[in-house]
Amino acid sequence: MENLGKTIGNNLIHLRKKAGLTQLEFGEKFSYSDKTVSKWEQGDIIPSVENLKSIADYYGVSVDFILNEHRNEEDFKKIVKGTPNYRNKIVIILMFIMVIFSIATVVYVASIFDFKTANPNENRYWSAYFWAIPASFLLLTLYTMRIFKSKKWTIIYLSLAVWTILLAAYVTFLYKGNYWFLFFIGLPVQIIFILMFYLKQ
Repeated sequence: MENLGKTIGNNLIHLRKKAGLTQLEFGEKFSYSDKTVSKWEQGDIIPSVENLKSIADYYGVSVDFILNEHRNEEDFKKIVKGTPNYRNKIVIILMFIMVIFSIATVVYVASIFDFKTANPNENRYWSAYFWAIPASFLLLTLYTMRIFKSKKWTIIYLSLAVWTILLAAYVTFLYKGNYWFLFFIGLPVQIIFILMFYLKQ
């Protein structure tokens, strides 16, 4: 078990350095402290199977690659910074965001005319664009949490989603009245998110 821990630790060191990450930066991606990462790399403790799978996916290698000893430096030269598919994943995220705003555009354009009478419609749903913003932030939250494993950015995007939902609700339904105090709802929610950031794994 000690040899396995040392092998895993050495592989994690090589992979992390090849990706140009510090122990702190690497730990943040998996919601662990740099001390825990240091213990992994020293072989004092072995990451759980779930963590090994997440780490392997991040570096674009197999779990078996992390578990086995590599004496040949060429094995690590194939590893690029982060996951090789990160660029594709970012493009996919942008595509989904464009789909969200395309739907908002369709809703707005469809609201301009009353197709039954072919006359302009007074109820123009321009606020659809305001709802597309929090929808985009929620999508970013999901992707950041599941793929990029960044606790900090997950909470930032989630916070932006909450505030923009309140803004969209205000602009859509309450702007004619004096309902600005609606935004006070976001304060305790924001405090909860900040406290969540300081919670340890």
